[in-house]
Amino acid sequence: MTGVSARPELTPRPVPDSSGRLWLLLTLLVAVYFSAFAAYPGLFLLVGVNHYERWFLDTFALLASNDAVARGLDPSLPNPLDYFHRPHVYSHWWLQLRHLGLTRAADLWLGLAVVIVFLATALLRLRPRSLGQLAWYAVIVGCAPVLLAVDRANNDLAIFVILAGLVPVLRSNHRLIRLFVGPLLVALAAGLKYYPAAAALLLLAGADRKETRERMLLAGAMLVLVGFSVAPDLKGFGSLAPKPSGLLSFGAVTVFHELGWFGWLPKSVALLVAGAVAALAWRRRWLGIWQPTPAQEGDWLYFILGSVLLAGCFFTSVNFGYRWIFALWLAPLLWTLPRDPATPAVVRRWARWTARLLLLALWWDPVWCFIYNRLAPIVPGPALRQLSQACILAEQPFVWAFFLALIVFLAQFARERTRFVLG
Repeated sequence: MTGVSARPELTPRPVPDSSGRLWLLLTLLVAVYFSAFAAYPGLFLLVGVNHYERWFLDTFALLASNDAVARGLDPSLPNPLDYFHRPHVYSHWWLQLRHLGLTRAADLWLGLAVVIVFLATALLRLRPRSLGQLAWYAVIVGCAPVLLAVDRANNDLAIFVILAGLVPVLRSNHRLIRLFVGPLLVALAAGLKYYPAAAALLLLAGADRKETRERMLLAGAMLVLVGFSVAPDLKGFGSLAPKPSGLLSFGAVTVFHELGWFGWLPKSVALLVAGAVAALAWRRRWLGIWQPTPAQEGDWLYFILGSVLLAGCFFTSVNFGYRWIFALWLAPLLWTLPRDPATPAVVRRWARWTARLLLLALWWDPVWCFIYNRLAPIVPGPALRQLSQACILAEQPFVWAFFLALIVFLAQFARERTRFVLG
């Protein structure tokens, strides 16, 4: 009887990991995209960004404020050293730049350095694993609000870079780093621009209950000290702060302002709606008992960080569009959650619609600006202004829907972490 030799088992061929090449391709696309605007600044106007034929105007304003102080001028008054005579509207912490020898002569290289560090920080977080994910990231990075922030080298870019370190710090293997550095980053960012105090919510993350309690107490103490430091700056902030409006701005009260309703009442209504949705999401558990997997934890924490900053700004003020840069931290989770079969269906649907609303919120204004520029030579001014107002009003429902969706995710995080910390 002839023996039959056993057939050797076939070893599956390993699937090559293309994430590195896709990341390099994304980096190249971003470099080419922004270089095109650098080479042809006239492109900015196509998406509604006024370049003013001058780079890094917001960095220049900060340096002009420092030069004003060095000359004995009051930086809270209209500054003759700035291109637009803008007063200093941030904390006095920024006025220490002069002690580093920085003057208006440094605006180009300093602004460029801030932009490069920002883009590098953002790209290090965006690791595409498919061409579809690469395209999703490219659409977010290339939106007009990010272009606006880069064109102005706005100091929100510095806040982005500072707070980008918060998630790695909270996931560090070293207890002292998790305990002290996280609160320090939040306090530093809050002292520079106030609104990043909302990032303290993220400090609830952590597997050690005692450590998390200590970290929250430490963060509270640091923020109180920061508050005392910047309190004099806040006194005149309301009258000095710029008043964004129209396209490439966002805020819950925008819809009321466009309808002619001003004052404290519209803001109160917005805060009441936000609070009611948060309370309902907390009580009803609209996302069930879902929690991110260990593999999703990093993306989840960055998502919460970006969400709390954006939602805090939306419901408390009207903001220039460059604050949308924090949406870059939302992008990874909004791509992976809808495509993860292990994630509950309700969470996948919520993430899918949040992603769609984000795209609309980021690209509605630049698309209308492109159309506006085409219509301007042929449509009378009054009719064009009416069209612009109609465009802004039409945008508000889905912008509101996007931020209310973020509140649901924030409530999920806050409820679970608060119950854990309180034991």
